Amino acid sequence: MTDAIMLDRRALLASIAALAIPMGARAAGQPDYPAIKAFIDSYVDTKKLPGVVAAIKLGDRPVKFISSGTLGFDTPAPATPTSLFRIYSMTKPITGLAAMKLVEDGKLSLDQPISDILPDFKNMQVFVDPKAMTTRPAAGPIKLRHLLTHTAGFNYATIGHGPLAQLYAKNGIKPGGRDLEPGPGELPPARDLETFGKRLSALPLDFDPGTKWQYSVALDLTGLIIQRVSGVSFYDYLRKSFFEPLKMHDTDFMVPKSKLDRFTTEVTVRDGKVVVVDDRKSSPFARDRDMESGGGGLVSSAHDYIRFTTMLLNEGELDGVRVVKPETVRTAHSNLMEPGVYFAGKDAFGAAVALVQSGGENFPGGGQPDGSYWWFGIAGTQMWVDPVNKFSVVLMLQEYPTTYPVLKEIRAAAYKDLATIKA
Repeated sequence: MTDAIMLDRRALLASIAALAIPMGARAAGQPDYPAIKAFIDSYVDTKKLPGVVAAIKLGDRPVKFISSGTLGFDTPAPATPTSLFRIYSMTKPITGLAAMKLVEDGKLSLDQPISDILPDFKNMQVFVDPKAMTTRPAAGPIKLRHLLTHTAGFNYATIGHGPLAQLYAKNGIKPGGRDLEPGPGELPPARDLETFGKRLSALPLDFDPGTKWQYSVALDLTGLIIQRVSGVSFYDYLRKSFFEPLKMHDTDFMVPKSKLDRFTTEVTVRDGKVVVVDDRKSSPFARDRDMESGGGGLVSSAHDYIRFTTMLLNEGELDGVRVVKPETVRTAHSNLMEPGVYFAGKDAFGAAVALVQSGGENFPGGGQPDGSYWWFGIAGTQMWVDPVNKFSVVLMLQEYPTTYPVLKEIRAAAYKDLATIKA
């Protein structure tokens, strides 16, 4: 049977299934979200993206999935709720909650110096003059809360800036850089968390811990702490604590051969043209788990990630299975930064998520109620949780790095649909 016939058959069966549901039941239980659908279709129909999938959870209604397009421009295989996407930094909220679960269990505390677990980080230095490479002792220890809120003083090699970012590159501190070739005089990227931590501890900080927000490798280091404290690999801790009980069976640091037929191709825009940057058939994500990057290494699906955010909406429980206590979810998504430190104007930061505290003015798209929290991945994936409206949206696409204004457009579409539903 040809791919085209298979696709036609799927479409026919879907139409029959839809007709079998009474119109009133569809209208009452499952809104259509026309603005979100139009947003997704606009990117696929114009061939800006091969495929896009959204998952929407609202109140007690079933999860709604909206899919359009294909896994790649070279295949008719459709993008679906179980298609696999590189979620990059959307890994961070999972890592943040994993650390909070260890806090809940009494194995960590938010104000615990990380040197209790990682002694190499006990006597950190801070740049006095980055150009001259002069340093002084840090004014205080790095705490767990500093890692979770990107206020520890770390940087990024690939998307960071300044001399410290250059030192990271030289020392191969490139979490998630499984396909990156080292430059002249650079070490290859660290392939395991222990090596990563050892290299990172030998370098200075950009500022005293707890005094400033700066996006960084902090959540990758959190993965090493989780691994040390739990006594199992970081991936095994995530699997046993979240992925298995939440039935997130496709979320992993790699795509096994048995699932490659659901893996997406990643594209980018160069000179006005859409080109492939990571083909699903030859992606390094299909090679092995590499360094288990808590800051950006997971592959997941709309189906899996909306289960994670639905658990958050339910304050730690899904389908009768509790993975964390309600107070752990509330603490994780409260402001964990030191007094007087802010993210994006006057907004705050919790356990690896940005918090809306100013009427949504710093939230892409605006208009979200205070108490919402969100994050995104560099290839356009994103999530947010709105406890006020019991509303969560997960968006999956693959454009690296994101140049399209999808962060704002999906939120505008989603809240337009929400307003219509509530009217």
